[in-house]
Amino acid sequence: MLIIKTIEVMENVKIWEAVNSCETSRELSIIILLLADDEGMIQGRTKKFNATKMNIGLDMFMKDEIYPNVLTREYGIRQQAMYIKHYTTSIYIKGDM
Repeated sequence: MLIIKTIEVMENVKIWEAVNSCETSRELSIIILLLADDEGMIQGRTKKFNATKMNIGLDMFMKDEIYPNVLTREYGIRQQAMYIKHYTTSIYIKGDM
């Protein structure tokens, strides 16, 4: 039983690493689709999310059209989306700080 749990934790760490390595919303979108089960769903912390709808939500979140809670917190997906949004939409004008 302990070995099975260890393998599950190792697999989860790989997923977290894949999510956290995303530098663009496109990369995160691909990971979201890859994480979906056979029914196209990703198990969140309290409910299942439709991966296709989550990708639509990701796109809308990046455009400030919707709140980030359309993305699951599982595997750090929501956190990574907020990170990507913050660092890719920050525009610095020369001399303006």
